[in-house]
Amino acid sequence: MAACRLEESLIQHSAPSLAGIKTGNLFTVASRLGQDLKRTIAEFNSKMKHKGIRLLPMRCLGNRTLLYIYRPKLLEQDLKQESCRCFLCQLGYPVERSTACLREYISRLTSSRDFPHEIGFFLGYPPDDVIAFMEQGSQKATYSATWRAYSNEAEARKTCQAFKTCKRIYCTNWEKGKSIEQLTVAM
Repeated sequence: MAACRLEESLIQHSAPSLAGIKTGNLFTVASRLGQDLKRTIAEFNSKMKHKGIRLLPMRCLGNRTLLYIYRPKLLEQDLKQESCRCFLCQLGYPVERSTACLREYISRLTSSRDFPHEIGFFLGYPPDDVIAFMEQGSQKATYSATWRAYSNEAEARKTCQAFKTCKRIYCTNWEKGKSIEQLTVAM
């Protein structure tokens, strides 16, 4: 996969993470996880390490690869929240270190036919909403956009609007020739 195509996908699907206003994003690329994609990911990570952002392959399905871009520092903060820690601990996650937690999630994702819903914790969604979704399903959600919100609809609407605005700004600047490095906020 060419770096330019990957960068365009990142802009389209992960602008809030690039901007540092969201912990992480998931997106799929139409490419097997072969040497070409592995090299492109390694080059991206090397180039962006100083920005505090990381890209990981999560799962391969045929000719498609699910990628996760995230802010390690934000993930660490998110996973330290008491409700998140307790819930993940009950599920058997090693909550002492965010990297171990992430490795466990990837292991569960790759060994399961289903999509483990605790992914919301790794994307920066409010822990109460992630837990409510896992315990109640989507029927009792008060708002649905980027995620299912249960506790604070007004805040969820505001956050989703910020994500949409961020994506629009990033796409516009990308089209005007800004590079992914220029668009990614250092944290």
